[in-house]
Amino acid sequence: MMLKKLFRKKVIINHEEQLAEWERNGRPIPPPHIVKQMAIEEYRKKFHTEILVETGTYMGDMVEAQRDQFKKIYSIELSEKLFNKAQKRFKDHLHIKIVQGDSGTVLNKLMAQIDKPALFWLDGHYSGGITAKGEKECPVPEELKIIFKSPLPHIILIDDARLFNGTHDYPTIDQIEVIIRPNNRPYLVETKDDIIRLTPSPI
Repeated sequence: MMLKKLFRKKVIINHEEQLAEWERNGRPIPPPHIVKQMAIEEYRKKFHTEILVETGTYMGDMVEAQRDQFKKIYSIELSEKLFNKAQKRFKDHLHIKIVQGDSGTVLNKLMAQIDKPALFWLDGHYSGGITAKGEKECPVPEELKIIFKSPLPHIILIDDARLFNGTHDYPTIDQIEVIIRPNNRPYLVETKDDIIRLTPSPI
């Protein structure tokens, strides 16, 4: 128990140092992982969400960071190798479910289990290296269309905003707004710290 406390204290200090250095350097893009963690925490508190849905588990670091913040966490990973690692990492946490498959397919099935507004962290786009590539480098348009089939006012954060320039299967921000328009409620679109933030507007 003492070792766990010391480790957590060390992690907190390291995150604070990363954040301070990022600020000193003028907040360059992409930001350190702690900035992304803080964005999720900000919207969790603002909208009182209890469910986190992530596409792109990778090494499971975001799931680990949010492990104690949500009552239910779903994370979808295309790579079978990364899926197996994450499943093993979180096997003792019953509120965390790691799902293997293409988010454009898996998300369709998963949405049936989500009965209240959730926070979506969309980070399943192909990044080279050990990450897996589906039919498209960026499945975000398909993911958004699936999410917007739900009548619930979900909160959606999309990582790597700098890549959304209309190339390599990435839509532009304008194209994302076109996907949003047929939705059953208005959404605000904001880009900050390399994250595209889609939040439901009050009706």
